[in-house]
Amino acid sequence: MNKKPSVMIWLTSAGLCMGLLPDLTLSVCGALRKEPLQGAASFGIGLAAACIGLICLLRAVYLRFGKETGDTENSGKESRKPELLSCLLGLFPCILVCMAALYSADGLLPVLAALYPAAPGIFWIVAGLLSAVFLLLLGILFFCYLCSCRPDPLKQPVRRFFRRIYQGFPMAVLLLLALLASPFLVVLTERLWEQPGNLIRHLAMLCGALAAAFLLQAAFHLAEQMMTGAQFEREPEKLKKNRLPSLLCLLACAFLFLSQNLSQFTGNQAALLETELKEALMEYSFFLASGDIGAAAGIAGEAAEKMDNALEAAGEAEEEAAGAPDLLRKAGKNTKALEKVCEQYSVFREDGRALGLLYQYKKKGSVDKDLAEEALDLSEEYPENLQVQYTASLLGSSLRYDSAKHYDRTAEAIMRWEKLYRMESALTGEEELKLSKEAAQMLITVYHQEEALELLDSYADNTSDVEICELMVSCYESTGRQEETYALAADCCETGMDSPYLIYYAALSALKLGKTEESLAYTSMLASYTADCEGEELKDCDTWLFELLEFLTLKDNAAFTEFQYAVYENLTEKEQALVDDNPFFRNYLDAVYLAYSSDHKEEPEEAIAKIQSVLETKPDLASAWYVYGIIASNADSEEYSREAVSCYEKAGELNEEIPAVWYAMAREYDRLGEYEKGIEACKKALAFLPDQDHGTDWYGIHYHCSRLLRSLEREVNQ
Repeated sequence: MNKKPSVMIWLTSAGLCMGLLPDLTLSVCGALRKEPLQGAASFGIGLAAACIGLICLLRAVYLRFGKETGDTENSGKESRKPELLSCLLGLFPCILVCMAALYSADGLLPVLAALYPAAPGIFWIVAGLLSAVFLLLLGILFFCYLCSCRPDPLKQPVRRFFRRIYQGFPMAVLLLLALLASPFLVVLTERLWEQPGNLIRHLAMLCGALAAAFLLQAAFHLAEQMMTGAQFEREPEKLKKNRLPSLLCLLACAFLFLSQNLSQFTGNQAALLETELKEALMEYSFFLASGDIGAAAGIAGEAAEKMDNALEAAGEAEEEAAGAPDLLRKAGKNTKALEKVCEQYSVFREDGRALGLLYQYKKKGSVDKDLAEEALDLSEEYPENLQVQYTASLLGSSLRYDSAKHYDRTAEAIMRWEKLYRMESALTGEEELKLSKEAAQMLITVYHQEEALELLDSYADNTSDVEICELMVSCYESTGRQEETYALAADCCETGMDSPYLIYYAALSALKLGKTEESLAYTSMLASYTADCEGEELKDCDTWLFELLEFLTLKDNAAFTEFQYAVYENLTEKEQALVDDNPFFRNYLDAVYLAYSSDHKEEPEEAIAKIQSVLETKPDLASAWYVYGIIASNADSEEYSREAVSCYEKAGELNEEIPAVWYAMAREYDRLGEYEKGIEACKKALAFLPDQDHGTDWYGIHYHCSRLLRSLEREVNQ
């Protein structure tokens, strides 16, 4: 080739710059006059820039490949130049491939997005293969286009391409980079400047045009390398090139473009809205499949707002056309079309809003009354939507407080969700069991144990499933069916089922039935289990064991709390011997009794010795450190108060989710006059008790801690 590379570079970049120059001039003038550039002028200038750039590209091809010697017989003779029309028509196969890839992405991207979280490895393989195929096709077409622009075309150009396919891939990459050069620089400019002016933006576009020219030059150079050593054949002077394939590609491009943008040309509001919602649905599906609930909810919210605005505008148009029958009929037809489109994309109003509520819950980490009420209202508005019902079930069951009014509505949402899930999914036996367990747990949380038992009734004979047994004994105990609670829990324990939760309920139900010996036996069993377990399981066992010890020892007003049994002082010799058989249980039971007994509060030595023995056996028991703190606090001296604070801090380190620990610490700081530290401790306690619920907060810590917090804040503000 005798053509200098600079010819193609400067022709292409000059053409793009010439097209952008008027836009740049108007931008500068607009900046001086502090008036924005008119949209019509900007569009027209941009179109002119594209046309001039295309013409210069064709001119570069014309100059670079037009004059070339053919075979050796015609060496030294200049062959005729290709017609510009042939160059133009040759572009359309390449454009067709790009357009097909662009428009097919609308349906392909959501599928790939859904594949990513399920199988990331397969996703990358599929995405890589699709990218490789696209690059290969683009490279083949561009190479064939360049060959067709020559007066002496290559013999079998496609086969020639495959012989040097390694150069075809980078050639296609360079073409894509040239296409993205200007947009990339504009985006980069917007990142570097928060509000770049038109001058900066257009300078970036000019630089992008120059970069695109150099990238195109590199692509042409690769194409030349692929032609090196090839044989050419001369066409007869009067033989016209076959332009039918290019014309067909042109028609296909026009068809694709018109079909995808028909609404833009017709001005059909329903079609325009549907186009926007299709794009929103693609983004929504992508973010949802990727697990980004916040982004999916944002897309859904924007789409729902567009639908509302479109319907509102259509309603206003109908009102304005009230006096003209023809206009009114046309406006009514438009409104119906919009309503049909909105109904088709109701997923944004239903699932999208539900996801928005879930995102708020995830972001806050808790549920307030407004959030729960909004979810329940949505569930009643769309009773047939599975996602909506699940959201209402989850949020409603996560909010518990005394005299709550939403429990019944939440239970109804849970039942609707469970029913819809079964109807919309072909569940296996294992999946049905899992669904029943999850729904039953939610129902138990909102104190609808009877409905939970109805769900679990068909699995009542499945006593080998630990979770089913745990849920059922919880329902039996909560509804006062102590005989059934004890029978099922004891039977499961006797069959060797490894569940500290069932041991706890066996001990509790036996205690309520007056079977003190059996209750002590199961409590001793739970104590041994607690002494041997570790990790997260230890936290649960520690909580259940400590509750049983309180039930056995406290003398609180049973008429108020309904769970104090105080059998400690009335144990028979046989029952005492049963306790003595387990030293860990013995020491822990005595320590709890001495901590709460008024006769022993001012003489803590015996109680401290007992609880220290417990901690020597199991030093990571948060509740035991809490008891140690209570014992030290009862001594009523500053030295013991400091020791109590240390014990509470240790308990908080082991299990920070015990509100009683932080409340006790706050009281101790109040006694020591360290009010600011007391305020922080109160806030930690209330963080785990956002609402008062005596069903789980037996002693009303939320109420007492709130009062203490107000008192401490007054002390600090004085």
